[in-house]
Order: sequence, then C-alpha cells, then structure tokens
Amino acid sequence: MSTPAQTRLSNATLLRAGGAAVAAAVVANIVTRLILGAIIPLSSDFMPFTLGPIIAFTLLFTLIGVGVLAVVNRVAANPLRTYNIIGVIAFFVSLIPNLAGAANPSAMPMGGSGTDYLILIMFHIAAAVAFLGVLNVLARRA
Repeated sequence: MSTPAQTRLSNATLLRAGGAAVAAAVVANIVTRLILGAIIPLSSDFMPFTLGPIIAFTLLFTLIGVGVLAVVNRVAANPLRTYNIIGVIAFFVSLIPNLAGAANPSAMPMGGSGTDYLILIMFHIAAAVAFLGVLNVLARRA
C-alpha cells in the first residue's frame, strides 16, 4: 500500500515547526543535564556539561537543521520523509566525535574522560528525539 506524496511545507509551517523543534531540543538538553547531574557525578571542569555550551551548541546545530529542512523542502518530492532520513544519518554522524573522545580522550581539545564523552551521547539522543519528534508532529498537522 503506497501513500500519496506529501506536499511541501509552507514557510509559516517551516518557521513554526522548526522554531518549536529547536526550543524542544534546547529544553530537552537542559532537562537531561539536570537529571544527569542529579543521578551521576558530572565532571565540573568539562565545559560541554555546563549550561552555556549545552544551550549554544544545541541552538547552533538545530538551527542548521532547520536550514537543511528549508533546502530539502524546496528540492525533495516528499520533504519531511527525506529530511527524517537525513536527520537520522546526521544523528549517527554526530556521535563520531563522542566515540572518538571516549576511545582517546587525551586527543580531544576539551579534555574530559572517556566516560564524559559517552555521557555526552545522552544529550545527542535527547536533542534528536525532541527535535525530530516535535518537528514531525507539527509539520504533519499543518
């Protein structure tokens, strides 16, 4: 059974769904930081565990994600499906530096331990689930 191709997203939907998805990812990472900080000792001298970088990097990369969606929306026959595929691939690619840091933390410019880099993966998961989840729900409602 095939489904009809999805129409392109309007600019208003792109802005609304994209903005909400960015906000959801930032909130998800802040909540993740608070929960992780309450249940496990996080290295206080590891900059990626502080709120400023958590917020800044989540904003930066999710805004880039919305920009990618805007391009995909113009060129793909089924933009949301295509974007979801790209998003999942981007998620796995984003884990590479963390896995490299876990394997050899002394080679990383931010310092930290191997465990610190593995813990960072939790932030990637939280942001990806929140971002893609909210984006899909709101974009499909339009």
